[in-house]
Amino acid sequence: MSDVKEILSDTQAVLLLCGYFGKMAPGAAKPLAAGEYARFAKWLVERRQRPSDLLDMEDADLAAVVEAKLEPSRVRSLLRRGTALALATEKWLRSGLWILSRSDEEYPKHLKKRLGIDAPALLYGAGDPQLLLRGGLAIVGSRNASEAALEFTQEVAARCGAEGIAVVSGGARGIDSAAMQAAGEAGGIAIGVLADGLLTAIRNRQNRVGLEAGKLALLSPFYPEAGFNAGNAMARNRCIYALADYALVVQSDVNKGGTWAGATENLREGWVPLFVRSDLSAPGNAELIRKGARPFDYDFRAREPLRAWLDGRLDDREAAELFPPKTAAQQQTAKYEPSSVNPPPPAQEQSAELDLYGEFLRRLVAIVRDKPLSQKDIAKSLALEAAQAKAWLKKAVQDGAVELGGKTKKYALPQRRLFE
Repeated sequence: MSDVKEILSDTQAVLLLCGYFGKMAPGAAKPLAAGEYARFAKWLVERRQRPSDLLDMEDADLAAVVEAKLEPSRVRSLLRRGTALALATEKWLRSGLWILSRSDEEYPKHLKKRLGIDAPALLYGAGDPQLLLRGGLAIVGSRNASEAALEFTQEVAARCGAEGIAVVSGGARGIDSAAMQAAGEAGGIAIGVLADGLLTAIRNRQNRVGLEAGKLALLSPFYPEAGFNAGNAMARNRCIYALADYALVVQSDVNKGGTWAGATENLREGWVPLFVRSDLSAPGNAELIRKGARPFDYDFRAREPLRAWLDGRLDDREAAELFPPKTAAQQQTAKYEPSSVNPPPPAQEQSAELDLYGEFLRRLVAIVRDKPLSQKDIAKSLALEAAQAKAWLKKAVQDGAVELGGKTKKYALPQRRLFE
C-alpha cells in the first residue's frame, strides 16, 4: 500500500465514518464510536449493502440511518470529510503506514472470527500485513514488572524467536517491550498492538530495522497520532489476544490494571487458551489460575519444543479450533514437510491448584530450611492469603514435607530432610 488510491472504497467510507484526521473543529460531527459502528455495520448487512454504497447515497436515502439509531445529519457530515481524509491518508501512507478495514482481504481473519462484529472497524499499521495471520504467543504483563519477571519474559520470547513462534504484545514498557525486543534479537517475529503513537513508533530507528527486515509489524485500531488514553489501552487488549494462538500472563495485579482486565476478558470470552506464570509473589497470577488459566511451568532445560508443550496442554476442542483438520491436498503436502502445527495427543493436566501447590512446596522447603517459621511468617514471606497458606501447610504436613512443632506452632523440615 503506497498511495491513497490503493485504499479500497469500502475502507474510505469506514474512514470517513469512524476516522479522526486531526484536531476537530468546534461543533464538528463526532466520528462513530466502536459500538455505534458495530450497530451501523449490522444495519448495512441486513440491507445487503456495503460501506462504499454510502458514498453515492442521496440525502433522502441517508435518512434511513435512523434505523441504526444514528442521526442522518451526523452521518451526512462525516461522509463529506473527503478533503480531510485525502490530506491525512496521504501523510500516513507516505510515512509508511497502511490502513485496513474489515472489508479488506488482508484484514486478519483471527480478529473477525474471534471478535465478530466487535472487531475494530479500522486497523492502521506498518510492516508486512501478512505477519498478522501467523498467530503466535501473546505475552503480556505489568509495566512495572520485577526483574525476575523481565528475565522470564526474555527467556520465553527468545525461545519463541528460535522456534519461529511469533510474539504478540502491546508495545508498552515493561513486559511488552521486553518480549518484543527479545523475540527480535532471537531472529523471530514480533507483532506490536499499540494503543497510541503509532506514527511516532514507526520512526523509531530500532523499529525501522525490524519493519524493513520483515520481522516486525506494528498496528493500532486507533488514530495514528493519538496520545495515550487509558480507555484505548484497555480496548486494544482484545486485539492482542485475538491475533495469537495462545496467551501468557507474566505478572498481574488483582482486580486492577490492563493486564488483569485483558486476561479476565479473555477467560470470559474464550478467545485463546490462557497460560499464567506460576509466581506466588504476584497475587494476580494465582487468582487468574484459580479462575481457569493454566499454569505455565514449561521446563526451559528440556528438549521439548515450546509449541509442542503448549499444544499438549490444549483440550480436543481448543486444538480443533486452533488447528482445523487439513484438506486432502494439505495432508499430501505435509508428508514431505516437517510440521509443528498438528498438536500431539493432549497430555494429562494437573489441576491449577496442584501445580501451584508444587511451587509452594519448593519455596516452603527453602525458607524453613534454616529455621522454623509460623504460619503467619510463611504466608507473609510467600505473599499468600492466610486461608490459602493454612490449607497448603496442612497438606504439606500430611505429605511429610514439613513438620509442625507442638509447642512452638512453627513449621520445620523433618529431621530426615535436614541434610538432603
